[in-house]
Amino acid sequence: MKKLILVAIVYFFQIQIFAQTIWTSETKLKGTIGNYKIDMTLAVPLGGGSTCFTVGEYYYLSNKKVIDLCSEDDEKIIENYSGNPTGYFIIKDWDKKIGSSVVGTWYSMDEKKSYPVNLKVVGKGEN
Repeated sequence: MKKLILVAIVYFFQIQIFAQTIWTSETKLKGTIGNYKIDMTLAVPLGGGSTCFTVGEYYYLSNKKVIDLCSEDDEKIIENYSGNPTGYFIIKDWDKKIGSSVVGTWYSMDEKKSYPVNLKVVGKGEN
């Protein structure tokens, strides 16, 4: 019973820590992964509530299911859907100014699938 209570407490605090990740310097993007239209937001986390250098989310316009993003090495932006890593982005150097084009590639985690990524910066903001 004590172990169960301890596990519940640890789980609760993990959720609280994750929930307190604050985003700053948001960049809003629109474009495609292959032929699929997406909306994406990337940001810099503030306050040490995350191990990610960059955080964000995106969704396909066809279904609007949010997919979380995290880059821990400032190279790959890993996507997580329902808590599982499902793919990653490699984005080439880009300017975060509104109207700028962003290009790269999306890869499945096993690297058996890849699609070109073409985005445009459409907005800035703070969460």
